[in-house]
Order: sequence, then structure tokens, then C-alpha cells
Amino acid sequence: MSSLTRRDFIKGLTAAAVAAPMTVPGSALGLDGAVSANERVAMGVVGCGSHSRTWNCPLMLQNKEQQIVAICDPDENHLNDVKNYVNSTYTKQTGTTYSVAAFKDFRDVVNRKDVDAIDVITPDHWHVLMSVYAMKAGKHVITEKPVLTIRQGQKLVQTQKETGKVLQVASEFRTFDVCQKVANLCRNKIIGELKNIKVLLPHGNRIRNNTDFNVRPIPPTLDYDLWSGPAPILPFMPGRLHINWRNHFSYAGGTLPDWGAHLINIAYWAANSDAQPPVKFSVNTDNPDTRYSIPGKTENIKDFPPADVAWTTAPNWDINAVFANGVKMRIWSDTTIGIKVEGTEGWYLSKWPFDKPEASSPEILNWEPGPNDIDVGRDLQYCMVSRVKGKGLPFAQKGGEHVHFSHCVKTGNVNTYYPAWLGFNTDVTGLTGNIMMVHDLPSLEWDAAAQKYVGENADVANSSFLFDRPQRDPYTFENIDSWINVG
Repeated sequence: MSSLTRRDFIKGLTAAAVAAPMTVPGSALGLDGAVSANERVAMGVVGCGSHSRTWNCPLMLQNKEQQIVAICDPDENHLNDVKNYVNSTYTKQTGTTYSVAAFKDFRDVVNRKDVDAIDVITPDHWHVLMSVYAMKAGKHVITEKPVLTIRQGQKLVQTQKETGKVLQVASEFRTFDVCQKVANLCRNKIIGELKNIKVLLPHGNRIRNNTDFNVRPIPPTLDYDLWSGPAPILPFMPGRLHINWRNHFSYAGGTLPDWGAHLINIAYWAANSDAQPPVKFSVNTDNPDTRYSIPGKTENIKDFPPADVAWTTAPNWDINAVFANGVKMRIWSDTTIGIKVEGTEGWYLSKWPFDKPEASSPEILNWEPGPNDIDVGRDLQYCMVSRVKGKGLPFAQKGGEHVHFSHCVKTGNVNTYYPAWLGFNTDVTGLTGNIMMVHDLPSLEWDAAAQKYVGENADVANSSFLFDRPQRDPYTFENIDSWINVG
């Protein structure tokens, strides 16, 4: 963490730097001297879109062990929105005018000497590249999920091991009391022997921002080349930019790996299989509601995704997976979002927003682990999030993921509740589902030791653009070392 005093920090600024943030005294944030200003984690925020404004920044601003000192975004409008929000919040909290450092380019944030950690809140195609760069530059990282390809997930895990930095994947569900209960019921065999897990995810490619799918001039407030980064430069369409980028394979994998990173991860937890993704996958071709033909698919898969198609990811799916221990998981798109665990002696269903769970009996519904029971959340009590309505920032009165992340940074604990290897293991399922649908494969087998697909259809899967793909120069892993200039 930074050991700079406010005087040292201001003294070290160059004339070209934007207005620097003042160090907020711990007492001003209600810390009563328990955590000094120099002990708080100085955060650099990369990405100022909707998830940054409505989730990550609010959590950091209410967490007394973090301070946002620098932000960046290639969209001027988004950058100014978050800048004004951070400045006004800290000014109100401290009674002293606050000015966060604001930049267009992510490298200006990562290379700041006063930044301890980076929060990567970007489209999926940036997650690993920025995280690897930040760790190599000496920063700890909390990053959104999922990874874009199998190979990128492997790169993230490798870099975390090599650098020894704290890397937490930003999936908050493991801090939720009700999600911990799903795992506890299974681990303690309250529902008997776990047999089946059903993961229900949102169906359809959602329009959440803009419906304009015409090619338009690039707005002067947007650096489209920087926003696109390692992805191909596609004709600019407002309808596949902010938020809706999730529906195009150039930038993401769609709802399956996106939402799946939350609930599939809880399924791994329940099956006691964090270290081992499912070994066998298949698609349920008998489900008429599942759409296997990806929009815009061409005969030559190497030309996919096409530049003239607004969205390319699958809107619906129905996938089976089998863990090495024999537990079966089915993942499909539905009007309900949630996870259901079924055992030999009962079942438990937790539906989004997780405030009204259901069970096969009152005993299962009301059961809570005792001191001698397995409790997967016992070590996470300090950052537990209750899903009771009306408490805190929505449902997050204890801060959840950011409280845990700052705690790990301050204690030097690289074993976060959702580290790089676990995030990647979870992403294998979503990516495998997409690979089967894009390439019309009925089944696949995953070899965790070899880190690749084996058996029938393996050649197609291991050569898929969802397994690996080139990055657009200069936004490549090979150029990262030339970007590092911390000082």
C-alpha cells in the first residue's frame, strides 16, 4: 500500500497532472483513528459505466478501508459522471473539497505511484489484459468477470501466481448469506446426498440501453479506438456499445458466462468442486425453447463474428454438466433466476433477489449451521451481505466484495474468496456452453490437468475463437511491459 503522506504526494505531482485527490483522514470517514489514512487502500477505477456508477463506486465510497484516488474512461460523459459523484460524496463526507484524478487512458491510472489497487470495471474483452498489466505494474486487482477466452483465463491465473498480487474476481454472491446457505445445506448433507443442481439464468439478449443499431458517426466525446482496445474495430453502432456490448462476441460471451459466473460459481461451491470444473458437458437438443443457431453465424467460423451483425451471442440455451464426483448440473435460460439443489432427502431453491427461498420442508428452509457444522461463510462474517430488503446499499449493508478485497490487500492474503483460478474454473462452464452452441457440438469433455478439451470434438473446441483469439495491436499482452512506468 502507499506510504505517501499528503505533502509527499502533492510534492511529487508534475505540472501535467490533473488535480490530485487529497488524502481523506480516517477520522473524517468515521474511523475514529482505528485505520489511519495511510493504511487505507488507494483505489484506481478503470471504467466508469453503469456498473461502476451503481455498484462498485458506491461500495468503495462507503467502505472505510478504501479511497478512490484516480478514475478513467474513454467516454467523456461517463468519466465526468463518476468524477462528479466521487467528488461530491467525499466532499460531503469530509467537509473539505475533494478532487479525484480523472483520465481517459487506463495507463495513466495504473502507472500512478499513489495507487495501491485497480478495480477493472470494463467490458469482458478488457478484463484480463488490464488485470495482467496492473499486477505486473505492482498493483493488486479486483476485476469484473468473466474472462473472454480459455487462454486468457489461463493467463490471468499464471500472472497472479508469478506476481503474488491479490486478485479477486468481483462476484459478490459468495458474500450473500443465502448463497452460503445453498452450499452449507449440501456440504452438511441436510438434503441428503447431493444429486442435481439446477441453474436458472436470464433468457434472451437484453436491450438495456440503446436500440439504435444503425451505423453512426462516432461521438466526439468517445475515444472509440481506446474503448475497442484489443477487440476488432467494428462499425460504430450505439445499440451495441454501452451495456449492450454483452451481446456481441467481440466484447463478451453473452448472458451465459456473464450471469453464469455468479450462479454457476455457487453450484461449484455446493458440489464441493471449486478446484475441478465439470468433466463432461452436453446440450439438451430436445428443448424447443433453446436456440442453438447463433445470430450472424457464417459458414466459415474463422470469419465469425461478422462486423455487420448487431448482436451475435446466444439468447437461450439448455446445457448439462457432470462433475467428477457424479453431481449433475443443468443450466438453462428461464424467466426465473436462481439455483436449486436436489438431494436424496429434499431440495432447496434460492431465487433472485434471494429474499424468499423455498424448500421441500420447513426443517430445510429454516436450518442454519451450528458451531460444529461446516459453514462456508464462517471466515466471511465480517463482510457478509444480507438479502433482506431495505437494508443498506441495495442489500449490501456490510460492503461485501470490497470489504473482503481491502481486507485481503491489507493483510497480504492472496487467497481471496474468489481468486483467479476459481474465477477461471467457473468461466470454463460458460465458455464451454458457448463453444458447443457456436460450433454445433453435442458434447465436450474438459481435462482440468491438461487445461484443454479432450476426446470427441476436442480439436474443434481447442481451435475455437472462444478458446483463443488474437488481440488488436497495440492492445496486446506482448506490449504490457512497455506500458509500465510507475512513478
